[in-house]
Amino acid sequence: MPPMKTFTLQAIRHASTKRPPGYLEDVLSHGTVEGDKVTLSDEAYAALCSKYRGPKAAKPSPPKVESHGPGTELKSLMKKVGIVSSPTCSCNARARKMDEMGIEWCESEDGMKTILGWLREESEKRGLPFVEFGAKVLVKRAIYNARRKGH
Repeated sequence: MPPMKTFTLQAIRHASTKRPPGYLEDVLSHGTVEGDKVTLSDEAYAALCSKYRGPKAAKPSPPKVESHGPGTELKSLMKKVGIVSSPTCSCNARARKMDEMGIEWCESEDGMKTILGWLREESEKRGLPFVEFGAKVLVKRAIYNARRKGH
């Protein structure tokens, strides 16, 4: 699968207020829309940047999509103990998945089992010890933090 960039529909609509007429339709015609998310291939993104911002703007990073939810909270807790995502791990994608699935899924038996499996898998890849009780406490704390923040 080629590299992709994902944006919220809201972010694209906001950007369209600063672009020429037809920008929104052009972007949407080059991407895949699923719910509130629009996914563009890197090639389509670069072409659109070049078309609407000029050639120098084709390489900047896409607008930052602010994440929030139990996955984001878990990443934050992991970072506090020195465990951060790397370019080769699936941590960011899994954190986004947790955020998208929501608190209820993360708390469910299936959700918790899946999340703990992800943590076990990543700890094995990194050569770190895995203690299920400790991991479960971190996940529950992340869920608590997300709920407290209204996510």
